[in-house]
Amino acid sequence: MKIAKALIVIVPILIAALLMNSCHKEQFAKSGALSFSTDTLTFDTVFTTLGSTTRYFKVRNTQSKSLLVSDIKLLQLQGNQFRINVDGVAGTEFTNVDIPAHDSIYVFVEVTVNPNNQNNPFVILDQIQFTTNGNTQNVVLEAMGQNAYYHFSDSAAIGGTTWHKDKPHIIVNRNGGLPIFSVGPGRVLNIDPGTQIFMGPNAVITVDGTLNAHGGDWSDSIVFQYIRRDYQNAPGQWLGITYSRGATINMDHVIVDQSTFGVSDEYVLDLLASSQITTSDLRNYSSSVTPTVTLDKCIIRNCSSNALTAIQTNLTATNCLIHSSGGQMVVLGMGGTYTMNNCTMANVYNQYTNHQNPTLTLIDRLLYIDQQTLVGPYTTTINISNSAVVGTQDNEIAYTPAPSMLNAHFSYCNLTTNIDTFHLLQAADDSCVYNSRTNTLFYNEQYNDYRPDSSYSPLRDKGNPATQRPDDLYDYTRGSRHSVGAIEWQGN
Repeated sequence: MKIAKALIVIVPILIAALLMNSCHKEQFAKSGALSFSTDTLTFDTVFTTLGSTTRYFKVRNTQSKSLLVSDIKLLQLQGNQFRINVDGVAGTEFTNVDIPAHDSIYVFVEVTVNPNNQNNPFVILDQIQFTTNGNTQNVVLEAMGQNAYYHFSDSAAIGGTTWHKDKPHIIVNRNGGLPIFSVGPGRVLNIDPGTQIFMGPNAVITVDGTLNAHGGDWSDSIVFQYIRRDYQNAPGQWLGITYSRGATINMDHVIVDQSTFGVSDEYVLDLLASSQITTSDLRNYSSSVTPTVTLDKCIIRNCSSNALTAIQTNLTATNCLIHSSGGQMVVLGMGGTYTMNNCTMANVYNQYTNHQNPTLTLIDRLLYIDQQTLVGPYTTTINISNSAVVGTQDNEIAYTPAPSMLNAHFSYCNLTTNIDTFHLLQAADDSCVYNSRTNTLFYNEQYNDYRPDSSYSPLRDKGNPATQRPDDLYDYTRGSRHSVGAIEWQGN
């Protein structure tokens, strides 16, 4: 009888508990996802010694029913620098976390970084992965991994800014913002010799004022490159350097590597956005101030699109090497004056891109971003001398000219082009060499070595001594041989 009485008491309690548990399960939303107070948690403190810091974000359930987060996991993509705590519990993975309706939980994140460890990446990344009702969502964790100057949507100061070479300069985003460094109208950015600039994904430097980057010599050159040093030669990792109508750019002994469009008029940003997002409206270029771009002993390489786009610009390029591009590598015109002497423009080897566009395109008109409104033609003057314009296609020089609006002249050049088409647009010049074999031009383009081939290169002895620069891209004296292109042959 006592057992029966006990069962009479216990069984209803068990049934009630089961019913309550069943009712609670029914309260979970069967669909939907989480909301986060941020999608990127950035630790931008630069430690001077080994140290750690903690930040947090909120995970919200905005629905009218509870959400069961089946899994929360720290992915540990780059080691164990990050540690997490979910609602007071430490660990690396959590299962079946209940977030009541219209409620939230806190996730605390701690990071430990030794900024003096040169083996650290500049930015240490990890992710926390949330799985809810089959939906996977991630929050990015981002910490500064080395002692450097970090620029988050930064700009040059009034009166001018100077970047020194004592530490690298890093341009990255902050909590999902656009990674941009802006040189505003009337402002100046001076970059000291030897300064290394590392660009985060989609980073861009916009110049509305003045950019002075003077390396001085190659032992102290200035390099703009991607932040991931294990991605060497991979194009399109950051956007590039753009300039507006009032800009002045002066660069020497500078390398621009792994960008989307190298050095370009900011019209390319409007094209990327398919809308007018910059201050330079292509339709008003004829009434605007003409920008000035001076490139001396510069290398622009490994671009996924164009490497140099100069529109209605006063451009002077001397002893410059431009190579390996997925787009129309160099575009000049639609007004302006362009002088290129002892330059090498070569699209003869592309490890990561498919070369289908001309190496050099000369234009006197251009379509607005709507791809319907034609702007121009404008009178354009182009003089290219002692230079190589070469590639693997039959015709590496393209034109979009109106009669008498495009005044282009080539002298003492090596050109991969259809001679008949070429001479329809400019008078024959016996000083130029046409359609020489690309496999005998350079020493080893596969390894970025664009010296004239030591034995057979038709670039040798074809320059004009009267107009050649006295030294070449790498500061070697040209002597009496006067090779075409940016680099003088140094053999016997």
